[in-house]
Amino acid sequence: MKRYIFFCLTLLCATIGFAEDNILTEYIHEALQQNLALRQQNFSLQKSLAALKEARGMFLPSVELQTRYTRAGGGRMIDFPIGDLVNPMHQALNALLGAPLFPGNLANERIPFLREEEHETKVRLIQPVLQPAIYYNHQLKSRMFNVEQASRDVFARRLVADVRSAYYHFIQAQLVVDLYEATQDLLEESLRVSQSLFENQMATQDVVLRARAELSAMEQELQEAIKNKTLAASYFNFLLNRPLSQPIKIQDLMGINPYQGIDSTAFCESALKRREELKVLYWAIQSAQSGKNISRAAFLPGLSAVVDYGYQGTEYSFTPDDDYWMASAVLQWNLFNGFQDKAKVQQAEMEKQKQQLRLLEAEKQILLEVNDAFNSVKVAEKAIVSASDRKSSAQKVFQIVDKKYRQGMASQIEFLDARITRTSAELNDILTQTDYLLKITELEKAAALFSIPSLEQGDKK
Repeated sequence: MKRYIFFCLTLLCATIGFAEDNILTEYIHEALQQNLALRQQNFSLQKSLAALKEARGMFLPSVELQTRYTRAGGGRMIDFPIGDLVNPMHQALNALLGAPLFPGNLANERIPFLREEEHETKVRLIQPVLQPAIYYNHQLKSRMFNVEQASRDVFARRLVADVRSAYYHFIQAQLVVDLYEATQDLLEESLRVSQSLFENQMATQDVVLRARAELSAMEQELQEAIKNKTLAASYFNFLLNRPLSQPIKIQDLMGINPYQGIDSTAFCESALKRREELKVLYWAIQSAQSGKNISRAAFLPGLSAVVDYGYQGTEYSFTPDDDYWMASAVLQWNLFNGFQDKAKVQQAEMEKQKQQLRLLEAEKQILLEVNDAFNSVKVAEKAIVSASDRKSSAQKVFQIVDKKYRQGMASQIEFLDARITRTSAELNDILTQTDYLLKITELEKAAALFSIPSLEQGDKK
């Protein structure tokens, strides 16, 4: 049954862009593409991707050209007694043959250990054959990339919620401006009626003055509301990285709840499966395990193949007589390192355990957050009903008092009190409905109901 509910919730999330609010959905997608802070997060993701490519390149051979030209003097000398060894033999042979056929006065040689002039030019190829640290380093970079990607999605989800909230606040500000403008028209009519009553000696001058004062107060509140509307529009455009004064399309969203009738259990399951904060911690645990594996790799041998091909000699010449090649298999094994590698393994294990505890804590916090958001939506739903009833009653009372006031059957105090009650009720209705939408936004963010579209992040392969 739970799986069925979660499936239905997932299907609802997939279609919400069509069923809920197309204009706002377009704005959200625009923010995900243009928001400056999110684009900074994308640069961090690209950096992590480049680090992953660097780790992958360690599996490939490295080829380098090395050239060396040397001039030297002094140093050790190698004595080679060729005269002492050969001259006696040559002299004996010449005596036997009766002719000086072999030289008998060869001098001993002194050969310098360092050549006076020498050059070497070679190409060296190094291919890792068995290097566990390289494999685990690639694994670590891959998991760190996933951490960075999930972190970017955390920011994206918060941005979606911020865009929704800013849009709802802008609509609220617009509705408040409309309400105050309508109230201003009402007070202007009240001033006209009061003036007429005064001229017909049906009221004293204080009625006119009081009506004018009420109109002035409303004009002041209207200007404040217009300022708030301008600020709300500027902040919304800022989130979308647009000119601050760019017009915003308005859509009637009041009272919309696409998640009506869904149990809180489904929201909790959605949060545990989809929240990017949990993905960040999951990949952080995997990264800590990779770090542990890298430390353990220090106990294993490493094998590489090295091939050199080049030219050597006392002069710069590249003839078949000067070239050489050499192939080597290099085995490296750290047998003892003062227990440093063991300490690194312990540090990595402690980091892994810490991340595991953070994951458990985050799961509990998220469940608490979802339940709180769910209950807040339920309370806001009930508040909407009460606010609507209050608004309807206040409007009816005002209609009755207004008719009586125009006929001189009700005092100005009764009229103003009814007007204030009506304006307050209408304002409360706007604020209550906006708060309802904001509570739904919090629930959507807490349960990760909005599917974050894939953003450009490069090729991980």
